[in-house]
Amino acid sequence: MRKEIILPGLALGGGLAGFGLRRWQWLSAYDAQTQLYLHGAPATFALLALTALLVLAFLVLCRGKRRPEGFLDAFFCPSPGFMGLMAASGFCFLGAGLLGLLEWMDQFQLFRISRDAYLSAYPAALLPVLLLTVLLTFGSGAALLLVGRAAYRGQLDRLTALLSVLPGYTGLCWLFATHLLHGTDPVAMRYGFSLAATILMMLCHYFAAGFFFGRSHPQLLTFCALLGISLGVISLADGPSWFQLALTTAFLLSLLGYGYALLSNHPFPAGGRMPSGAEREESSIPDEE
Repeated sequence: MRKEIILPGLALGGGLAGFGLRRWQWLSAYDAQTQLYLHGAPATFALLALTALLVLAFLVLCRGKRRPEGFLDAFFCPSPGFMGLMAASGFCFLGAGLLGLLEWMDQFQLFRISRDAYLSAYPAALLPVLLLTVLLTFGSGAALLLVGRAAYRGQLDRLTALLSVLPGYTGLCWLFATHLLHGTDPVAMRYGFSLAATILMMLCHYFAAGFFFGRSHPQLLTFCALLGISLGVISLADGPSWFQLALTTAFLLSLLGYGYALLSNHPFPAGGRMPSGAEREESSIPDEE
């Protein structure tokens, strides 16, 4: 069974089905005047049922993976499709950084024009957290390009290992920003899918970085990647800003890349040449010698 194709395809298909149900929920079950969801709406039950089925399916299908010895043992993938996903993710992160700077400048301008009105709508901590998220987004773009090249060529270096943590930190700051925006909202359904998707995307990159330092959790990474893809696609139905849209797309592409490589489970060749013609270099990263 081509798990590297079927499982990400299932995650994308489930996300697209959930996207349709989420739009149906916004159109039929949400009351804009009261800002509440109608009790007993079929769209809500259908969306929650689909989410529960996806969680159960991924819990069952992600069981039983062997524990790789290191990053290359888990993610070595000499596939142009994989490299294309990681490169697209890296460039999307860079594009999201530019859009994030524009969004931050707009927020800062509103703060300067009317500080009291701004603070009544947004917490004071939002501006610095948003700026930190944007700055980390640029580093995440470079990190994904390096990580993708390392997995494609089978060559590691210390810089790639150090930068691999940046996407996880970006997800963490994005999670804080999302919480600051919606933390006082009593209706969790309005932002719950976006918050859950952000958590899963952050955890996926956290587990991926752990492979560089002898902390491999392939089952948890696969589960977070697949469910993160589904919930990330569903969250796009909430009408995110351009920055959030670009950042979600960047994370989705990276999760597809990590999931494809790990599920492909290409054994790293003990010797010989890589498909690119480059010899495997000795690495100073623990567990990769």
